[in-house]
Parts: sequence; structure tokens; C-alpha cells
Amino acid sequence: MAYLHPLVGALVLALLIYVGVLGLQVRTARRHRTMLAARHERLGTVVWVAVLVSWLGGVATTVLDRPDLSLAASLHFRSGTALALLLTGSWLTARAMRAGGNEARDWHPWLGAAALLLAAAHLAAGLRLTP
Repeated sequence: MAYLHPLVGALVLALLIYVGVLGLQVRTARRHRTMLAARHERLGTVVWVAVLVSWLGGVATTVLDRPDLSLAASLHFRSGTALALLLTGSWLTARAMRAGGNEARDWHPWLGAAALLLAAAHLAAGLRLTP
């Protein structure tokens, strides 16, 4: 059970990177932009939910299987919480963009880029905790 969270986390990180690449392609593509945007939006919601589920899985793993760890004391927990918050902001700005919010269009890519960078740090912090 202790290895389930790291394995799921690696898959979620790969999906997050893919969604980020799609977002960059939407901004730079001349052809197939609508298709890329639709895929980015659809998978963006999937990765947001996956990050939240992975965060809950990390909490459950710590509480149930890792008595040697303190729940909120690690950098990994704090970076995971910040990652979930950043992606929630990204998801909310995506919804605002769909409703015509131009200000959200300015924030959305920055929140996504920050989430990608934080995800790399989150992975590094988590490797230290792997049993």
C-alpha cells in the first residue's frame, strides 16, 4: 500500500506534463488549435481531479501505513497541498475563461506553469519519503 501513492503520483505527474504541453501547443499552434484546446480542457479537468485524489491518497497512506511520518510536517505534504491549490485556481480560471473572463486568460497559463514547476519539486521531496 505504501507504494501505491508514489506510483499513482508518477502517473499523475506524467499526465500533468502532457496537459501542460497541450496548453503550450494551444498558444502556439496554427492548425488544429480547436482540437488541442478541447483536449487540454477535457484532460485538464481529469488531471485536476487526479491530483486531488492523489493528495487524499497521500494523506491516507501517511495516516494508515506510515506511522514513522508526521502528516503535515514534510515539504512533500506542503508542496502537494500547494499543487492542489494551484491547479484548483487553474481549473477555476479555465471556467471563467469559458464564460468570457479576459482577466482569467491572463492568470490561467501562469497558474499552470507554476503547478508544473511545483510538481517537479513535489516529486523530488517525495522521493526522500519513499519506503
